[in-house]
Amino acid sequence: MRKLMLSSIVSFALVSSIAHADTKQSVGVNLGSIGGDIEYTRMVMPEYNLALRVGIGGFSYSGEYDDTDTHYETDLSQFNIGATIEYHPFASGFYIGAGIYYQNPSYEMEATPSGGEYEFNGHLYPAELIGSVNGKVEGLNKVAPYIGIGYDASLFDDDTWFFTFKAGAWYQDNPIVSLTAHDCALDRLSEGSCDQLRYDLDQEEDDINEDLEDYKWWPVLQVGVTYRF
Repeated sequence: MRKLMLSSIVSFALVSSIAHADTKQSVGVNLGSIGGDIEYTRMVMPEYNLALRVGIGGFSYSGEYDDTDTHYETDLSQFNIGATIEYHPFASGFYIGAGIYYQNPSYEMEATPSGGEYEFNGHLYPAELIGSVNGKVEGLNKVAPYIGIGYDASLFDDDTWFFTFKAGAWYQDNPIVSLTAHDCALDRLSEGSCDQLRYDLDQEEDDINEDLEDYKWWPVLQVGVTYRF
């Protein structure tokens, strides 16, 4: 029993000494364009003012898309884990960072009829005839490189609490939308009607994907608060 207590005390002392050694470290929470996340930051090469930042977070968002003749309801959710190396050139809060994010996005959209009709490629389709029309966004990088700047003085000042921000972007590649008409997917329509609808949906996909070409880079804008320990 004494040996167990002694080993526990020694282990606790070792962990405490590591955590409270000269190594500068902090934890923080952020909100922004990639949702909310929790981050841990540690000075890894003090002689070069290099820090390591790792974080985990995500978001869920519902919105609308109206850039074609059809109105869409959209649902976006994403889980991400990031790791960046940050260089503080002035031995202060300002830093330049680069790293990677692992993301697991789920982007879905559903067309909503107007006056009981959908319009695809200039053709009108009764909603009761073709049922629901759904879309999925695919083609995004699971592992996305990141570059950005920010401010976090927690590794340089002696205070306990700090406000932080970061601004950058990760490269997620080109989002690609695929649309599916529910009744055509279930072969409920005639072959000719389904072929025409499929062609018109292909044109609709092309129009949407042309708009999405501008979204290869996902903006990362965040503000937060950090605790140094």
